[in-house]
Amino acid sequence: MTPASPKPNKTKDPNPGIPVYGCEHIQRLLTKSQDVTTNTIQHYKMLLRVIFDNTPIIPQTSKSVDKRPVTSLIPNYLCLQCPTTTTAKDRLKHGKLKAHMFYVDSRSGGLFCQMCDDFVWDPTLEELRLRKIGTGSFSSRKRKRDEPFTDPAKDDTAYMSINTTAAPCRATGLRGIFNMGSTCFMSVILQSFVHNPLLRNFYLRDGHQVGQCTQDNCLSCGMDELFQAFYSEETTSSYVASKMLSDSWLCQQAAFSELAGYDEHDAHEYFQFLAEELHRTNRQERHTSPTGANASNASHLTSNCDCIVHQTFYGKFQSTLTCQNCGVVTTSVEPFLDLSLAIDSIAKRQGNNSGESSHGWSQPLTLQRCLDVEYMQPERCEYSCRSCDSPQEARKQLSIKNLPNVLCIQFKVSRVNHRKTLSELTEYHKEVRTPQEPSYEREDTLESAVPAPA
Repeated sequence: MTPASPKPNKTKDPNPGIPVYGCEHIQRLLTKSQDVTTNTIQHYKMLLRVIFDNTPIIPQTSKSVDKRPVTSLIPNYLCLQCPTTTTAKDRLKHGKLKAHMFYVDSRSGGLFCQMCDDFVWDPTLEELRLRKIGTGSFSSRKRKRDEPFTDPAKDDTAYMSINTTAAPCRATGLRGIFNMGSTCFMSVILQSFVHNPLLRNFYLRDGHQVGQCTQDNCLSCGMDELFQAFYSEETTSSYVASKMLSDSWLCQQAAFSELAGYDEHDAHEYFQFLAEELHRTNRQERHTSPTGANASNASHLTSNCDCIVHQTFYGKFQSTLTCQNCGVVTTSVEPFLDLSLAIDSIAKRQGNNSGESSHGWSQPLTLQRCLDVEYMQPERCEYSCRSCDSPQEARKQLSIKNLPNVLCIQFKVSRVNHRKTLSELTEYHKEVRTPQEPSYEREDTLESAVPAPA
């Protein structure tokens, strides 16, 4: 009896992967239709030929406003959606005029996204660029001899399939946080932290060494656990932030001792508490840490702190005092964690300035007006002038010297007396209009329109 012949193993076709794109904007372009995808790839190939096969003068030359050719020594940008070559200065104008968002660097061939305001790495287009640089053509085989250009319409769809790979982890960070009894104030701050790209990159690259941390009830260890749970587990189920809650209770911060317990608390207070704690556990002084008697004078407001909290949330105020007697100008700089805007006070001051009652002003309240009223208006005060050697009246002008990477703004209202009538309560619920892309040029300059000394 002869043994049965082994059955041949049948291999299943691999499941199609998830296409990977450089950014959401190029994804929308390449998935709009097959014709758009093909035309985009063909145009990108043509631009790479212009950049790498011709004299550098061609991609470095653009047309000025009066249609004259201008050759630049710095990189130009070749539009991916039309045959236009523009300078870095005119790129934004061209995008607004033509609604074009993608450009190719005239030296490297890299893809620039106007919406992201940065170069993006798209696997499909980057593969074409590397092949062009490495072999001189868009073929995957090495070129043995000089050969003519390949057909631009050849195997365009193949490049997409080659770069279509299954994502190793589909953890997107989109998860809820369980409410453990009046803990909404904590959940909203944790959600804002876990989706902050600066904090996310810090903790996912082991910015805080959990295995080497010896601190009890360390909130930074809790944040590391939170980031790992959100970005390493392929689930959308809600997360129980019990460690963050218990460590917040057991923290030895006397100023935030009222956060312990199951009462409702202010989310802004928890933000300040968590930022202070993360600073304390992650600070990295540029200089040697103070010791002895000088250590008591060191605070979290020192400008030489390079911790992730200062890099993310801290900006700098500049206060300018001008003596009204001798004209001497004194400036001081101090950091800030957030901007506080007293909405009710601003509304009343704005109403008084316009001659309207505080209960109903006609013009809507905007973020720009709040910043103008709160921080751009000079005020008079008294201080001891060193030049005059006596107390003098001075004019104080506050401005923002440096904006942080993430600007936190608190809209604050006064505590309302419960005896007030309903009509009186409505004035504290005014809408504050915030633009999608705020402009802080006036707040971030020392030579503003307000007549204050520079």
